[in-house]
Amino acid sequence: MAQAATPDPAAAADPARGWGGRWAQAAARSAWPVLGAAGLYLLMHPYGGIEGDARIYVGRALADLDPDGVGRDLMFALDGQSRFSLFPIVLRALVQRLGPDAAALAVSVAGLFAWFCAAAFLAGAIAADRRRWGILIALVVLPASYGHPGIFRIGEALATPRTLAEAAVLAGLASQLSGRFWSAALLMLVACLIHPIMGLAGLGVLSIVLVAEDRRWLALPATALPAIVLAAYLSLPLFGRLLQPIDPQYLSILRQRCSDLFPLLWSTQAWASPLVQAASILIAGALVPRPVRRVLYAALLAGLCGVAANIVFEEFGSSLLVIQAQPWRLLWVTSVVGAAALGLCVTTLPRGGAGDRMTLALLVLGWVYSDDPLIAGGAGTLALAVHAAVRRRWIGPSRALMLATVWLVGALVACRAVLEAVALGWLVTRLPPGAYLELSLIRNFGLAAPLALTAGLAWIDMARSRPARIILGLMLTLTLVNFWDERAPVFGRTEDRGARSDLIRAVAGRPGEVLWLDSGAETWLVLGRPNWINTLQGASIVFSRPLAMAWSERMGRLIALGLATEANRVPFAPPVPPRAPDLPVGAVETLCAAPDAPAWIVLPLRDGQVPPDGGRVFPLHRPSVNAIPAVDGLSWNGTVAYGLLPCRT
Repeated sequence: MAQAATPDPAAAADPARGWGGRWAQAAARSAWPVLGAAGLYLLMHPYGGIEGDARIYVGRALADLDPDGVGRDLMFALDGQSRFSLFPIVLRALVQRLGPDAAALAVSVAGLFAWFCAAAFLAGAIAADRRRWGILIALVVLPASYGHPGIFRIGEALATPRTLAEAAVLAGLASQLSGRFWSAALLMLVACLIHPIMGLAGLGVLSIVLVAEDRRWLALPATALPAIVLAAYLSLPLFGRLLQPIDPQYLSILRQRCSDLFPLLWSTQAWASPLVQAASILIAGALVPRPVRRVLYAALLAGLCGVAANIVFEEFGSSLLVIQAQPWRLLWVTSVVGAAALGLCVTTLPRGGAGDRMTLALLVLGWVYSDDPLIAGGAGTLALAVHAAVRRRWIGPSRALMLATVWLVGALVACRAVLEAVALGWLVTRLPPGAYLELSLIRNFGLAAPLALTAGLAWIDMARSRPARIILGLMLTLTLVNFWDERAPVFGRTEDRGARSDLIRAVAGRPGEVLWLDSGAETWLVLGRPNWINTLQGASIVFSRPLAMAWSERMGRLIALGLATEANRVPFAPPVPPRAPDLPVGAVETLCAAPDAPAWIVLPLRDGQVPPDGGRVFPLHRPSVNAIPAVDGLSWNGTVAYGLLPCRT
């Protein structure tokens, strides 16, 4: 007979030795690094309100709630993308209950929280020891951007479905590493329901891992591929687009307005980050067990296959479905796994010999210069070569060679630091009145992320010092309280309807579209009216040919009249001279004579500027100053009032 288990007297006497006590001790040990990582994550992802693509999703919600107002906007009347996701339904309910600004903040905070938790889960699945904190710090602070430079980032503080879908995919990867396949598959499907394009990356990585583990999984794509081809041949809904080419006129408009969809149109700078990310993944793969290595390599392969698919169909078919699915965006999972790989290298390689430290120094150099394809690619390739040669014992670097490499890398990093310090000082001394130096601008400097990574690693090491913890905790808290929410300095731009109540009342007497020059989503968010035309409306033309045609025709008309520039039609091209502050003679009269003329024209006014005859002036309570790209670098656009011109009689 089995002897009954007896309680452990020591555990009973000391609750800390029981299950609950061990859990409490583990939580206490984890609290410090988790809080530091969360604080750094927020600092690197400040909240700017309804900005970026959040304007599109909040605008869609307003259109659904007001079909006879914002809903008559070209972008929403000819919408071709919103029905593929559950996110617009949820956001619409939140906007109806909370209002657009509060709903956007709630969704952004929920996305950040979910993303951070998923990143922590993934870091713990990659390395269960102390290295997980270095991986987590790298995940939350490194500039995991992808695609056309400066367009898409990972874990954005925006009211978009991307952040939530990314969180589901990261949690799915962590589940796969923990041996829970069905949980991983379910999370990938959830990601697809939130944002199909982002979720596709998770399914791609999971599929590659399954095939690597068991070749019999190849039967699944071997069966699915003929079925997809048959569905395309029968022109079934959605699948019929696979064999449908994009006509030349439509393709030309897409290449101008949405050049970020076509990898061959990206600048060389776009390829710098993928090069050093790939090197980091390949090196980290040699430092982890096989299951983790498979996930790392699968993330790299998924990104490469996505870009290759885009290029092939871009050059040899222009398949509508492939262009709309944007497989190049699988690069996002390559980017985030590349950041995790660097964190793994930073916490592992210093324990090795001279060769490992040389490898790490070169990797750090590549990440610091991740906006320069020559340096990033060269440093990443050299780091990979050194690592492989040392592992295969082809070379045995001496301590002197290692020190020389570290000193050279340090000199190059110091040069970058000096140049960026000078640039930051120049920027601070030339801020116009009403302009603010925001975290979202500072984080674009190349050294911001490496410095944040260094600070995070130092934070972890301060866990043993109580005075240091108190000081650092207070500094981080004060910084977040004062800088994370960036809406206050720019509140008058979009979300504060009360500050423009007089303008709202003025346009209420005449229905119809409003042409708000140099605007984003102000017409929707402030006036609650459809926009006659602006650059933002072209963001979704890849999903709707009628929208592309209407948008291109109106934008071309506006450019011909001198009321817009080529930057409005080709926003990702090099900057061009801005629109002249004063409207060209006869431009308003010509536009207003058109059968589809807008009801009103809103003109931003600079200090001392007045609108044309017949226009009313609505001063701002506080001037709005925005940084905009310029031919000579960066310029500031200051608006002190708005001019309102009636157009239709």
